[in-house]
Amino acid sequence: MILFNKQLTLIFLLLATVSCTKNCEKKEAKITKINYNVLLVPDLSNRINHNIHPKPLEDTLILNTIIDSIPSFLKTGNRTLNQLDTYKIDFINRGILNDSIFKNSNFNISLQKFKNKLQEASEYKRYRLSGDISELKKQSANLYEYAQKHSSGSDVWNYFNETIHSSLVNENPTGQSLDNTSIIYKTKNIVVLLTDGYIETINKTEGYSLNQDLIAKIRRVFLASGSKDLKKFILSNPQFSINKTDNSLQNSDILILEVNDRSLDANGVARFHPTDFEIIRIIWIDWLRRSGAGRIEIHSALSNKRESFVILKDFIEKK
Repeated sequence: MILFNKQLTLIFLLLATVSCTKNCEKKEAKITKINYNVLLVPDLSNRINHNIHPKPLEDTLILNTIIDSIPSFLKTGNRTLNQLDTYKIDFINRGILNDSIFKNSNFNISLQKFKNKLQEASEYKRYRLSGDISELKKQSANLYEYAQKHSSGSDVWNYFNETIHSSLVNENPTGQSLDNTSIIYKTKNIVVLLTDGYIETINKTEGYSLNQDLIAKIRRVFLASGSKDLKKFILSNPQFSINKTDNSLQNSDILILEVNDRSLDANGVARFHPTDFEIIRIIWIDWLRRSGAGRIEIHSALSNKRESFVILKDFIEKK
C-alpha cells in the first residue's frame, strides 16, 4: 500500500511538471515598432501669393519649423535606435520639377539607407543630419521663390488619386524574434498637406472641385432647408461631395494645415454662417475617408509657427 502511494505521488508530480512545461512557459511578448514616411505637401497655387490670399504665416515658416523638428520626431514612441523614417517635400504638380532647376533627391531626408547599420545611423544623426536639415530648408525656400514667379495649378484631387502613390510606402509588416520577444516593424504614411481647403481646377465636372461658388450654394440650400445638422445635410446630398479617388489611401493618415477661411473678415469675424471652414471640413473628411485614409485632421490657418510642431507631434503620436 505504501509503495502504491509513492507511485501515485510520483505520477502526480510528473503530470504537474508536464503541465507546467506547457503552461508556465514565458509568454512571448509582442512589440510593434513604427517607422514614419512623412510627406510635406505644399499647395503651390496662387494661395502662396500674399497679395491675393493674405494669411498670418508663410508656408516656409511652417515647413522650416517641421524640418527643424526632425530630430525630435525621430524620438516619438520612445524610439532611440533603428529608426528608418523618411521626411520628404512632395509635389502636387510635379511638372514644375525641371531637372535643370530642382532635383528630387534634394527634397528628402531618409534613414532607409541605414537599415541594419546602427553605428552609421548613429554617426549620421550626430554629425550630418543637421547639415541635411539646413539643405532641405534651403531647397524649400528656393522652391517657393520659383513658384512665386512661375505660378502653376494645383490639382489636389489628382494628387491623391494618382501622384501621391509613388511616394507612399505600402509594404507588408516584417517580424523578428529576439529574447522571447516578437518585434513587428511597420511603416506609417503621414501626409501633411498645406492648402487653403478650396479645390479649384480646370475640370468643371461635378465632384472634382470645391470652390467658393459651390460653398455658397451649399450654405444657401442648407439655410433654406431649415435643417439644423450641417454634417447630416451635406452627407445626404451626394451632389455636394467630392468623388473618391480610384486608388486607396489606406495606411495613410492625413493632416491638413492652413485652411484659410475666406468667409471671415479682416478681423477674423464670420460674415456668413455656416462658415466656409465648417463646410470644407465636412466635405474633405468625407472625401478622404471614402478614399481609404485613416486618421484625418483639418486645421485652420495657424497664428504662430510653434503650433505646426505641436499639432504634427500630437498627430504622429496618436494611435
